[in-house]
Amino acid sequence: MKNKLIILIILSSVIISCNTTFLNHKDYECKLADFSWYKKIEGQVGEIYVKGSNFIYGRNWDSTFIEISSKTGGFLDTLHPYTIEKERECLLLDSTKEYKNGYKLYTIPADNQTYAKITFKEVDRQYRGDEETYYLIVQSLTGHEFTILFNRKQFTDIQDITYFKEGKYIMTYNTEAADDENKYLNHVGLFDLDKIIKKE
Repeated sequence: MKNKLIILIILSSVIISCNTTFLNHKDYECKLADFSWYKKIEGQVGEIYVKGSNFIYGRNWDSTFIEISSKTGGFLDTLHPYTIEKERECLLLDSTKEYKNGYKLYTIPADNQTYAKITFKEVDRQYRGDEETYYLIVQSLTGHEFTILFNRKQFTDIQDITYFKEGKYIMTYNTEAADDENKYLNHVGLFDLDKIIKKE
């Protein structure tokens, strides 16, 4: 009887531990509707740069850039010729990139007054086995974890994601590689992480 009681206590502690982990973790599948705005950019490739309170999208190759409103996503101007004086690596990185078996982890800049850590997880195609390719993992200051899943049906390839300000992130994503018949189709979107988490 004593042995049975000990086993029961051990099992109960395991169940409580599992429930605690489950309650502290929440998955959320992101949709285009969750973006503050998103815009299609056809026939042009490039990266997003911050210009004052707006963004510019393009590349130095042909020195053509589009100025985009950070508030509405509206195209404000075509800048040509235009040159980015200081090239940069993908905005996703803050010099921390960790490789694991079958996926990559990137640390994304975040407001450390609000979040303990934000990690972007990219699952390699050969290991994926499902349609959720990208995960944004948010750890709160209280230890809770919130994971946003980006479904590959809507986000074919996330090129870049970066912290903008006040819990907002800029994302660029596109369709499969273009060819002579299919032109590049890129999307630029702004989503508010704080708004999504408060809503949930």
